[in-house]
Amino acid sequence: MNVLLATNPYIDDPELERRRAYEFEQIASDRYRVRPVPSGLLRLYGGMALSQCLAAARLTVGQDKVAHSLHAYFLQPGLTDRAVEFAVTRESDGRSFSNRTVRMTQDGAPILNLMASFKTPEPSRRHGLPMPDAPPPESLASLAQLVAEYGDRLPERHRPFWGRRQQVDWRPIGFFPFDEREVRSATRMFWFRFHGSVDGPLHVQQRLLAYASDLHIFHTALGPLGIGWANDFLQSSSLDHAIWFHDTFRVDEWMLYVLDSPAATDALALGRGTIYRRDGTLVATVSQQGLARMLEEKREGKL
Repeated sequence: MNVLLATNPYIDDPELERRRAYEFEQIASDRYRVRPVPSGLLRLYGGMALSQCLAAARLTVGQDKVAHSLHAYFLQPGLTDRAVEFAVTRESDGRSFSNRTVRMTQDGAPILNLMASFKTPEPSRRHGLPMPDAPPPESLASLAQLVAEYGDRLPERHRPFWGRRQQVDWRPIGFFPFDEREVRSATRMFWFRFHGSVDGPLHVQQRLLAYASDLHIFHTALGPLGIGWANDFLQSSSLDHAIWFHDTFRVDEWMLYVLDSPAATDALALGRGTIYRRDGTLVATVSQQGLARMLEEKREGKL
């Protein structure tokens, strides 16, 4: 994640930042605009773009349906000091399902393409993978504490994002790598919840879960490669993202994000995740592929 400081001021209030991010102005039929949201960053956080696209799609769907899956491609970075626009296409509307395509642009340039499917809830038989054992989140140090302790060793290009007040309270389970070069397992776990109170129906909780799901999943694939995500020669970027929603949840209550990576090749790394409520209920499955290119090797003529 390559982010720099922006010229726009930073809102040091997660709840206000969340409200501003979803203030959609309708500019035409199924066309919407969101004005710049001060974030202290130059580039849009991918999870924010993903979340806004899901919210834009939801504006065109009946209240009786909720999202059950989304698939998205990140096309190019957006800037935080300019408005973004969303063009929603109503692909289909049936009794049980509605499908939408969302194209997110900035100054006419594509940022993100997303497809989302919405469904009317119904009773059915069910099963879910069991949640693995994990220490309680109250016993763990916050990621904000770990970043503060790492201090100036964090490369300058990463400091604006990780040093600002985060929307989400992350609690890593076990060792949290920064720029370590040791080969590690392709598995990680985090407890997380949003700061403050997040009221609202399920579609509000879903868009914020989408926001959080973009962080850490791709980095899990770097462990077996012996690459730390804060390596100053690593060129990384989220390329695509998918989520399947399975059950209800609240993002201001603790959830467990269980991550692994099945493969990394051709400078591409794949991450997978399952998200559980604290009571052990599986609420979402996530996958993401990202670019993991080592520029120092390119300079040395190895690529």
